[in-house]
Amino acid sequence: MTNIGWEYDPLVAGAVKWDDLGTLLQDSAKDLGSASTGGLAPGVQAAATSFLTAWQGYAGESAAIAAGMAGALRASVSDVQATDGEQSGGYNALDSRLGPAR
Repeated sequence: MTNIGWEYDPLVAGAVKWDDLGTLLQDSAKDLGSASTGGLAPGVQAAATSFLTAWQGYAGESAAIAAGMAGALRASVSDVQATDGEQSGGYNALDSRLGPAR
């Protein structure tokens, strides 16, 4: 946990949720890609195939967006942790300059 108002755990939990959403979207894309229109009337099969193809693409694109969101959250946590570590080191160095009598 940090002292500048950021809580790491909720950001990491958010990243995990975005990962889960990405997995769901990838599964949806696979399901839509393997769906058959053979049981439909011949007059609507072309439209159904077009629909399934489009929505398979949307799900795949959305999965990529979800992965990007998860990565961005993790990168933010990493950046803040690195900054906190640098600041902590600076304060520790400052304390060491006070000498043994402190």
